Amino acid sequence: MLRQYFISLALLWGGFAHAADIDKLKQQLEKSLPEVKIDSLQEVDNTGLYEAVVNGEIIYFSADGRYALQGELVSLASRTNLTEQRKVSLRKDMLNTLDEKDMIIFEPEKPEHTLTVFTDIDCVYCRKMHSEIEQYKEQGIRIRYMAYPRGGIDSASYDDAVTVWCADDRHEAMTRAKQGEELAALTCDNPVKAEFNIGRKMGVQGTPALFMESGQMLPGYVPAERLREILDQNSGQS
Repeated sequence: MLRQYFISLALLWGGFAHAADIDKLKQQLEKSLPEVKIDSLQEVDNTGLYEAVVNGEIIYFSADGRYALQGELVSLASRTNLTEQRKVSLRKDMLNTLDEKDMIIFEPEKPEHTLTVFTDIDCVYCRKMHSEIEQYKEQGIRIRYMAYPRGGIDSASYDDAVTVWCADDRHEAMTRAKQGEELAALTCDNPVKAEFNIGRKMGVQGTPALFMESGQMLPGYVPAERLREILDQNSGQS
């Protein structure tokens, strides 16, 4: 009993010391980099490195805070990309916090998979994907559209996304706009800017960007039948 008590005490003290080390490092980094907001900070296994999440980006720091490393961290023993693994986890967490009232959703009668798609009104492959929306629905795929105007906030594609959102029938407006029809400009309170920033935080660089419920990203257009296969496989792994 006494031996078990001291083991438990040692583990508890180790936890306190570990937390203190992280707090000390975070304070040091925030002092050295006042323009940076650290969302989370944790030790990476027994590597001597600490992983910081900064605005969705992963940066590694030495324990003394003197060195920073940005790139892919790979475990040679398991051949696992630890950085990508962590990114997927962060994306999944972010997807779970999104509010569907800010999305334009195309839903089948019996949805079997949900896909979150960052889309641009004008991009060729976004239009191709939307032209096949009924095929995705037939495959049981629920499409949650979020706006990602590639031209940025002050662009025609941004204005197009706002117009679609502000339409009385967003589904119809989305379809007409993606067919190349020029809609009368509309303005209203909208989530377009916020969704664009969320997309950037999640690593979107081009459209369409497809996010599975697991947090994994598929960059670009994928035909409906092939997408269903990927989603089935991914669902079985998660």
